Amino acid sequence: MNQKVLLDKFRATVEDRLPFDYMKKEIYLVKWLRSSNFQPDSAKERLYRHLRWRSEHGIDEKIDLQKDIEGWRSDFLLMFDGRDKSGRPFVLIDLRNFDARRLIQQGKYDQMVRLYEHMIDRACKLGLDYSEKYKNITRGNVLVNLDGFNPQENSCSACIAMMVRNIATFVQNYPECVDKIFIINAPLSIDVLANIAKSAFSEEIRRNIFIYGKDPGVVKEALSQDFNLARLPFSVMGDYTNTANDMIINQNMDQTALQYLNNTRMRLLQAVRQFGLGLRELILKFEIHAIL
Repeated sequence: MNQKVLLDKFRATVEDRLPFDYMKKEIYLVKWLRSSNFQPDSAKERLYRHLRWRSEHGIDEKIDLQKDIEGWRSDFLLMFDGRDKSGRPFVLIDLRNFDARRLIQQGKYDQMVRLYEHMIDRACKLGLDYSEKYKNITRGNVLVNLDGFNPQENSCSACIAMMVRNIATFVQNYPECVDKIFIINAPLSIDVLANIAKSAFSEEIRRNIFIYGKDPGVVKEALSQDFNLARLPFSVMGDYTNTANDMIINQNMDQTALQYLNNTRMRLLQAVRQFGLGLRELILKFEIHAIL
């Protein structure tokens, strides 16, 4: 009851400064108050700082986020439309051949940071939308696939600075957005980067970061506790083919041809698993061939 009284007072104090209706709801405001140990002055200062950050970084500007993401397909894939077994939304990040050093050398540092800021805002806003609709859902999960990720290519000083900056942006501006972070297909040499990344997160998030290697049995067993494997793509040890990976195939393709393509892919994947070949590279080659 004391916390409810504090929440009501906090809302009355900050409500006039909040530009959007979703920010005035209890489910949003309590995140700031709770993550500030129910210290209203601290929560208010953090929230106002967040509002200034949104304005300075153009977070609320109208952009075509999906189009922006499509421009980075050769480096990573992103899915926003997943739901886990509990109905919580989850974001799937497939880093594929992500090479931060190369992209920074190409002058894309600011572009990457801006894209990250808009992606995390959309993901956390999605969690709030689910909270409004389903009431019992207050956070989402993140699933990161490191298959193809090379730690050496992402360990330059500017790369690490960008990673820490992005994590700090998330921690400072999106309290209680994420429940768990699952990282799979992690290479053996990921330890240094992982430890740096973990140190930038809050203690609460650090306790809920789970890192798994490339053992399919271990990964499937771990993910099956929270996810329906039938709704996860093959690239993350799932059994579902109609995902963001299929977006590179012409959406106007004849349905008979598309069904044939999917059936062929299923047979190919079964053969690949049987002979233990690299799944991701072969699937990509197959999809590119399908386009050509």
